Amino acid sequence: MVAVIKELLSKDQVKLIAGKLLGSSFVDGTMSGGPLGNEIKKNTQMSPQSPEYRDLSQLVLTAMKQNDSFAISAMPRRILSPIFASYTEGHKYGNHIDAALMGPYPGMRTDLSITIFLNGPDGYTGGELVLQTPFGEQIYKEPAGNAVLYPTHYLHRVNPVTKGRRLAIVTWIESMVRDPARREVLGDLADVMADLVANNGDRALLGKVEKARLNLMRMWADT
Repeated sequence: MVAVIKELLSKDQVKLIAGKLLGSSFVDGTMSGGPLGNEIKKNTQMSPQSPEYRDLSQLVLTAMKQNDSFAISAMPRRILSPIFASYTEGHKYGNHIDAALMGPYPGMRTDLSITIFLNGPDGYTGGELVLQTPFGEQIYKEPAGNAVLYPTHYLHRVNPVTKGRRLAIVTWIESMVRDPARREVLGDLADVMADLVANNGDRALLGKVEKARLNLMRMWADT
């Protein structure tokens, strides 16, 4: 299941991050592209050794952890430190699947990937995030601050940028519920709960839905 999380970062947070990135040093992005990076990936990314990296990374991770929509969709157990990526004219990332394990040995299992957009569609031409899903290709080019959360096993790409500069943040999540179908069930139940609460729904029905959600979480979650 793909989830678009609106305003994961506020306008002020986007402005702060983008401003810091414009004055930061960037390195060749193929280093994070795996064994095929040199063939399919061309972009740059903020160096983790940059003075600003630690503070910006913490800002992003805190925003993710405090976002209810992200929590419901991802049920995060662990989140990797983010990559701040830049794509200018001619840059792209061809079709690929992200690594199953990332981070220091033995690695963290990657269940979900997330792309957070730092500038809007009018800031660059091309550069769409394209996901190959069971329902066909899905194309995303979101406003600044919005994020796209998707299963890491989806084949995906970033189309070539033909004008302007695409700034984005990417990172990976290990979910407490590794099975995507089970995550979807739990997310649907959470949505029903929210609708019942918002519309002052029947409290007995609300209680049964929440009982089912919590008991399924108890059965399926690894903490």
